[in-house]
Amino acid sequence: MMKRLLSGLFICAALTLQAQHITLVFNPAEGVEYPVSLQINQKTTLRVPMMGDMTTETDQVFKAVLTLDKETEQGYLMDVRLTHVFLRTAAQGQSQEYNSEGEDVKSQAIKSVMAQPFEVVVSSLGEVVEVMPLSEDSFHEADSILATQYARRKRNAALDEIKALFKEQTIKSVVQAGLTKFPDRALAVPSVWTDDDKNEEMGVLATTQQRLTAIEGNKAYLTTQAVVMPDPNAKKSDAPQRMENISGSGQATATVNTDSGWVVESEGTQSLKGDLVIEQGGMVQTVDLSMEIKTTVSAVQ
Repeated sequence: MMKRLLSGLFICAALTLQAQHITLVFNPAEGVEYPVSLQINQKTTLRVPMMGDMTTETDQVFKAVLTLDKETEQGYLMDVRLTHVFLRTAAQGQSQEYNSEGEDVKSQAIKSVMAQPFEVVVSSLGEVVEVMPLSEDSFHEADSILATQYARRKRNAALDEIKALFKEQTIKSVVQAGLTKFPDRALAVPSVWTDDDKNEEMGVLATTQQRLTAIEGNKAYLTTQAVVMPDPNAKKSDAPQRMENISGSGQATATVNTDSGWVVESEGTQSLKGDLVIEQGGMVQTVDLSMEIKTTVSAVQ
């Protein structure tokens, strides 16, 4: 009897250990929609000599729905349909807003671009490997809408601002918000893996450590710690106004659906500091800069 009991205990223990190993992958199914809502709240503070601190607050909300088009050698070709775009910037008592749900001419122009098809390729390990850029033709309707109320100079400026909302890096960030970069191996609970990522726009290298802390049903729970530092190999920007020497840290928690590999929800914060370099009239000014960023991701539209 004792031998049988011990044997049963060993079997249960083995099954328990086996159940706590999992291989996480992005596994989209045909005909299924994968929604993502990305909200970013950012406070940027400039410490200007003789003037004190100048603070800019930026709120962004991007919502999108992804569907599987087909599987390719690189990964999954996904159709991306943006459903909501919102951006508000406030500084020194003034504010500027873009809202796809507004009724003004800019909002209508934004909606016309959102109606265009976006495509990305996502690997099975949860990384956006390619974003198909929009052609200039994709902005023709937006230009025509702006032309109904704006003179050419103002129209061109507004169109450039709208194009900036739909940059490849922006689309990549929205899609990547619904994804997690997984390691190519089975994971125990707990497990830790690291990932390096470059941001060419900011000239930084981010090292992220992710930890699988628990599996409950079809949900995996993760925590993330990130360190950001200047990328010594980054191409130096020649823009007259640019950020340099950015460094800092961040942390986040996430819940991931183990069947699809899609993020259910996630929250994170990041603290960064660096320099804002301004070149004007042959003069160069460097201003201390700090950023506090809060990110919220949800699979609910």
